[in-house]
Amino acid sequence: MITEDFDSLPTREKIIRVGAEIIVKEGLRKFTAKNIADRLGITDAAIFKHFKSMDDIILEIINRYVSRCSKSADEAIKKGRNAREILEILLREHIKVLEETKGAVPILCFELSRSEDKQFSQILKSFVEKYKEKISKIVKEGQEKGCIRPELDPEDTSLFFIGSIQAKVFTYTLLEKEGPIIDNPDVFIKQIFYGIFTDKAKDQQD
Repeated sequence: MITEDFDSLPTREKIIRVGAEIIVKEGLRKFTAKNIADRLGITDAAIFKHFKSMDDIILEIINRYVSRCSKSADEAIKKGRNAREILEILLREHIKVLEETKGAVPILCFELSRSEDKQFSQILKSFVEKYKEKISKIVKEGQEKGCIRPELDPEDTSLFFIGSIQAKVFTYTLLEKEGPIIDNPDVFIKQIFYGIFTDKAKDQQD
């Protein structure tokens, strides 16, 4: 979906955003220079003035997502006073990146996991592993301080966070929705947190 300020973006940024939207709405088979160019009203050749290849566009989408999510996780750890605050900051930033990249990376995670081309899948696998480790560590620290339920497995909980975001993107794609992938981040975060945090964490929030 094209936003009001889309026209003011540089051409390179427009290519990235339209490319990401095509991946989500139509799949990798439709992710072609011609389809991107047609939507932007430019020539195929104009695209390759900004990117060497179509793979470079995919790489830019992935790297942007990976870099921003990883950075936001580190910043959340520094800013948050407790596990709840840290995870909320992390989720809000993750949602922002998700919307900017139109949900393309979760779709790419699924599609490229079955591909023989390991260039992208290795980057994505490495990101998921490292991201999972960071969330697991936050969960463990929350358990030690009594604000996260002790019976929860930290690694499973971290995968639940990641999987919930993936599920939102897949539902958005299957139902052919328009607009934001996550309509109300506040409600989404409450749904994620329900059953994870103890009453002690709720008291801290109040």
